Amino acid sequence: MAESPLTIANTFIDIAEEHKQKLTPLKLLKLVYFAHGWHLALTGKPLVNEAIEAWKFGPVIPSVYHAFKAYRDKCIDGKESELDMKSEGFNFITPVIEKGDAKNMRAFLEKVWDVYGTLGAGQLSNLTHQPDSPWFEVWVNKGGKNRKGTDIPDDLIQSYFKKKIAKPATPSTVEQDNGGR
Repeated sequence: MAESPLTIANTFIDIAEEHKQKLTPLKLLKLVYFAHGWHLALTGKPLVNEAIEAWKFGPVIPSVYHAFKAYRDKCIDGKESELDMKSEGFNFITPVIEKGDAKNMRAFLEKVWDVYGTLGAGQLSNLTHQPDSPWFEVWVNKGGKNRKGTDIPDDLIQSYFKKKIAKPATPSTVEQDNGGR
C-alpha cells in the first residue's frame, strides 16, 4: 500500500537532519518525486498515494507543497502533521513509516538520499526538466502548462525510471544524472 506523501517527506527530513543537512521545500519535493519514481521502477508499485502534478517548476506533490510552502526558499525546521482519519474526532498526527517493512522502506529512502541528497534544489529541478523526463512530456509536449494541476501518470514516471535502470552507466550518463557534477 502506498504511503502518505507527508510520511515520505517527514522521513527525508529525519534523514537530512541525521546527515546535518537542511532541506528547502523545493529540494524536499524533488526528493519525494525521485523516491516515487524509483519505487515505481523497482517494485511496480507507487510509493505515495497522491498523484504527481506537472507545475511550472517541475513535478509537484500538492500536499507536500502546501504543507511546506510557508518556508519558501528557507530551510525546513520541523515535520508536518496531518489529520488522522482513522480516529474519532479531530486528531493530528505526524505521519511516520509504521508498516511491517518500515526498515526496508527507510533503507530505500536512505539510498535515494545517498544518490540525490547532496545535490541542490536547482540541480534536482534541472534533472526533472530534461527533455525526456515525465514532467517535460506532460508540461511541454502534452500542453500541461495550459491546464493547472495536470497529473503526470505513474506509468509514464515508471517507464522513465525503468529506462534509467536499463541504461548502462557511462561517465556522461552519471554526470548528467548528477546534475553535471
